[in-house]
Amino acid sequence: MASRQGSKLSRVLEVERKFRSLAVRDLSQHGRFPHFRSLRKLPVQCLHDTYYDQSSLLSSAGAWVRRRNGAWQAKIKKGGTFNNSKFEELCDARDISSHITRITGTNKLEADNFGLLPIANFSTRRETWIADDEFHIALDIMDFGHEVGEVELQRVLHDIAGGGDLSEQQEQRLMQEMDEKISTFMKQYSWAFSPGEPKGKLTAYFERMRMKAI
Repeated sequence: MASRQGSKLSRVLEVERKFRSLAVRDLSQHGRFPHFRSLRKLPVQCLHDTYYDQSSLLSSAGAWVRRRNGAWQAKIKKGGTFNNSKFEELCDARDISSHITRITGTNKLEADNFGLLPIANFSTRRETWIADDEFHIALDIMDFGHEVGEVELQRVLHDIAGGGDLSEQQEQRLMQEMDEKISTFMKQYSWAFSPGEPKGKLTAYFERMRMKAI
C-alpha cells in the first residue's frame, strides 16, 4: 500500500506502522474494549507480486519496484524505519521509469522491465478493514507461510494543497502528524495487535529461499 502518482494532481502520501499479526482471530468492532468507533471489512484480495531490482541499487536507495497483478508500482521511501514507514508510491510508468533512471542510470522502457531483473515472486492473501473511518488495517498472509500486518493512513496532496505542491518540509511535517495518529490509534486498540517484532515479507521471503538452497 502506498501513494499513487499518475500525475502531480493525484499524488498521495502514505504512512504505515507494521505489526506481527492480529491478536484476535476475528477482528470485529465490539470484540474487545475499547471498541472501534467504526469498523468495515473490505473484500479479501489475492495479490501476486514480482519485485525487481538491478544489483540492489534500488533497494539501497530506498526504492522498491514491483508488478502487482500485472500493474507496475514503485514505493519510494520518504523517511521512517522498517516498522514505521513513510512512502510515496508511483503507479504511472513514466514516473517509475524516470525514478529508476535517476538511481540506476539505465533508461529502459516498460516493455523491457525498465532494465530490471526479478528478485522475488510470491502471492498474498490480504484481509483489510477500515477502522474509525480512516485507518486501514491490513493483514497479509503469503504463500510461503509468512504473515505480517500494517496500519496505514493516506493523504491526497491535491485535496490538501488545493491543487498546488507542498514543500518537502511540509510533506515531512504532514507525514509526522500521520505517524503520530497511527501510534495513538494502535495504543488505544492495543488488544487487536500481537506484540513482538514484525518481519517484512521480502525479508522473510529471502530467508526462506536461503533455507531452501541449503
